[in-house]
Amino acid sequence: MARQTKLQKRKTRSNILFSVFFFSLVVAGIASAVWWNLQRKPGLDPITMCPAQGPSGQRVVLIDRTDPFNLAQKTSLDIFIKNLVDATPPGQLLSVYLLGDDFKANTKPLFELCNPGDGQENSELTTNLKALKQQYIKHFIEPMLSVTDGMMNVQAANESPILEMLQLVNLNSIQKQKIKGEVRLYVLSDMLQNSKSLTMYGKPVGFEAYASSYAASKLFVDFSQVHVEVHLVNSSPRSLNPELLDFWKAYFENARVKSLSFHALAG
Repeated sequence: MARQTKLQKRKTRSNILFSVFFFSLVVAGIASAVWWNLQRKPGLDPITMCPAQGPSGQRVVLIDRTDPFNLAQKTSLDIFIKNLVDATPPGQLLSVYLLGDDFKANTKPLFELCNPGDGQENSELTTNLKALKQQYIKHFIEPMLSVTDGMMNVQAANESPILEMLQLVNLNSIQKQKIKGEVRLYVLSDMLQNSKSLTMYGKPVGFEAYASSYAASKLFVDFSQVHVEVHLVNSSPRSLNPELLDFWKAYFENARVKSLSFHALAG
């Protein structure tokens, strides 16, 4: 066999180096593509802005607007909503209901969207951070903060069907969504029930008397997977009656809530 000349050896060495270099580029390209796809998060639902695998938790707000809020109460409500928005983690579903005298007109949430996140935790290499920020502000922050508009100008309602609305909120959001993560319900109201089912504007009604009624069997709610916070609105001297608090404590305990707390809304 003829011995290779120096030129042939140099060409062979060059071919080997080129092959190694080309192979390295291919491997690096494949590795980069795999890494990029692993870093990408599944797309959000264009309507609900929830993750493809579903919401990671749920926060439901029921605001009683059967009586107008005064300036201090409206300010407190604005602060509550802002704090709630800030505290809702990305991927959790936020639902807002309004309570009026005609609860049948408010069976659907005024607002129900997932927090899409503002993109701060994402990499500029895999996401458009500016677009995510705009989406977060325009489609989540601004609509949510606007839910308190007009709270000081509403006309006093003839009825306040709190029990009926709690049942519909449970059916149309909590039971409907069946979130596997944490579920929290926030009720902002004077908690003075007033409907054909039960009125608290006359002689005080104890929970035991209500529980044995036909209305209670029709309006039973199961909150066994729900953490409940009641933020009491001081709309009249009746809302300060200790028996009122006792009634609602017994009501939520009977609904088997996971936890229950009461707070006073300033104003």
